[in-house]
Amino acid sequence: MNFQPRNQKKKTWITVAVVVVGLVALANQRLTMTDPENTYPKRVKRALRLLFNSADTPLEEQVIGKGIACEDPTGLYLEAARATVVINTDGGTGAGVFIGPELIATARHVVEGQTVTARFPDIQHDDLAKPGKPISIVKVEKIEGLDLAFIQTRGRYPHWLPLETGEPEDSDLMVVGHPNRKYYSLQKGRIKKKGMIAKSPYIYFKDNEIFFGNSGGTIISCSGRLVGVVSMMSDYDNSLRKRGIGINSRAIAGYAQKLGLPLELPSGKAVALTSPG
Repeated sequence: MNFQPRNQKKKTWITVAVVVVGLVALANQRLTMTDPENTYPKRVKRALRLLFNSADTPLEEQVIGKGIACEDPTGLYLEAARATVVINTDGGTGAGVFIGPELIATARHVVEGQTVTARFPDIQHDDLAKPGKPISIVKVEKIEGLDLAFIQTRGRYPHWLPLETGEPEDSDLMVVGHPNRKYYSLQKGRIKKKGMIAKSPYIYFKDNEIFFGNSGGTIISCSGRLVGVVSMMSDYDNSLRKRGIGINSRAIAGYAQKLGLPLELPSGKAVALTSPG
């Protein structure tokens, strides 16, 4: 009779399975404390959300989240997409947004590579936009101590977003970026702690999960003004509360002015800088 070896083999496989599950659980626990955005359940959740919201889905249904509360989400998306660019480095893919005819704002970590290239959007009126023609870059300016950078371009581009340098009137947002190379995806967001905008360079938003590729992406209000660019979920508290972080447009305008970059603001208007601390 060979029952004993077969039972022993079964026990061995059970032991191996328990050890593997235990190691995965320990690794996930470590991620919870060190990199909470990328715990294994969240990776699976992101993958499933992107899988079931494929590029073939009609534009008006291309919402990851609970729906866009703005009056004309399709028109707002096209407005945001026209201003949003694709940025590639040797380290990955991110986004940026035109804030003037010759100036792009993005997250600093998006341009932390030896080579930086960017592409205009190719607008598809009945579908998501796609990466288009290459952009000629004059220079890249990185802000020390803040996840913010600027790309100055050669030639004037007609589609750019005005900056909301005050406190936004409404709290509903649309976020446009390139999660997992699903270019020009849109998501819902909602501003949290509006009062922090005047006191810090950040904007906090909820009902939105930050995917790889969203960094540097457009955060636009229902009124069509840029309220910030996506940064990241920077700590455990933000991940726990599903709260995203961006660099707000008040800070973007202030640093662009300080660097003497070609930013177009209403005549005579200046914006005070706030400390990232």
